[in-house]
Amino acid sequence: MQNSLIAYYRPQKLSASRLDQYLAGAWFRSSNNLFKVKMLILDGELCTVLNIRLDLRKHAWSQSMRKIKRKNKAFRVETGPLKLCAQMERLYHLTTHRFKGFVFPDLFSFLYDYQNKNIFHSWHIKVWDGDRLVAASVFDMGNESMMSVLGLYDPEYMKYSPGMYTMMQEVELAKQKGLKWYYPGYVLAESKLFDYKLNLGTYHYYRYDGKWIKDPSSLISESPVHEIQGVSAQLELALKKSGIPHQRLLYKLYSLGFAYEPGTFVKHPLIFMLPELTTNPFKLSIAAYNFELKCFELCHPMMVQDSFIQENQREEYEHIDVYYDHILQDSPEDIEYFDKVEDLLKRIKEMLIQKEGRFGFEAMHFLK
Repeated sequence: MQNSLIAYYRPQKLSASRLDQYLAGAWFRSSNNLFKVKMLILDGELCTVLNIRLDLRKHAWSQSMRKIKRKNKAFRVETGPLKLCAQMERLYHLTTHRFKGFVFPDLFSFLYDYQNKNIFHSWHIKVWDGDRLVAASVFDMGNESMMSVLGLYDPEYMKYSPGMYTMMQEVELAKQKGLKWYYPGYVLAESKLFDYKLNLGTYHYYRYDGKWIKDPSSLISESPVHEIQGVSAQLELALKKSGIPHQRLLYKLYSLGFAYEPGTFVKHPLIFMLPELTTNPFKLSIAAYNFELKCFELCHPMMVQDSFIQENQREEYEHIDVYYDHILQDSPEDIEYFDKVEDLLKRIKEMLIQKEGRFGFEAMHFLK
């Protein structure tokens, strides 16, 4: 994972002790998979992922958290091995408006990715107001760790801080069972969207060498976000100076390039769309910085729509001036690598001139 932005693991089975090991290595759950990520795309920008964990052996509630607990004392709390129900499904659909990216159409597919099995040791917290389910959460148990997976709530009960309350209940249960660590996922350096998690206590942050540290400032300065943005800015400036038409876009599906077989999806979160340089009308031409190989890349992937992704994407992804809106099937035989941006630009100019010769359009005005 040293030079990889994302890693995926699809276990066929997973013991509680193995889950402890993966959580200690900053892996997290997505449906029936585990993933490990250094950055993600959110609200039109690249964001640094900071994995966090709470040491339960030294944990104590703050005054503000104790206040939330008192506000919810009239509700009935149910805890046990995960059992989905119609009321949880109702809460799922009431809560998904706050989710980012892509959302599964129902709770079962969100948790299990359409597989009729759960390889995790999943439990639930259910908070009842009489016969009405007002909040619920799903979490996974290891031998010494707990992973918080999903929080759901009824918006009509927002004044009770239901999301925080179910997380507090998870922490309390973990402490009762003598667990050492509570893993609520991650926060982001460039966004406060997940900062509510930090209210639970004092966290440790995962460092890329496998250690957990108290101060995240060094992690932020070493983030791949800075490298990708910095080198991409150099590329964009060079394209402008060369007069080569381009469009800077975030490729929202870049993570799939790490989840699927090589040669399936482009793996670059930030891309520059170029004039089409090939003779294939079904292809695109893209320049990007390859973070894994530390070089510039020129590729010509295929353009293919995906109905599931189109139907289940959040509204933020519909801004075509920010995001590229298609699945890009990579063509490994069409990829060229360059150590210097000058060499990349030289190759782009050569291809533009070659295309001018074949099709008679004027490319030279791009190259002033």
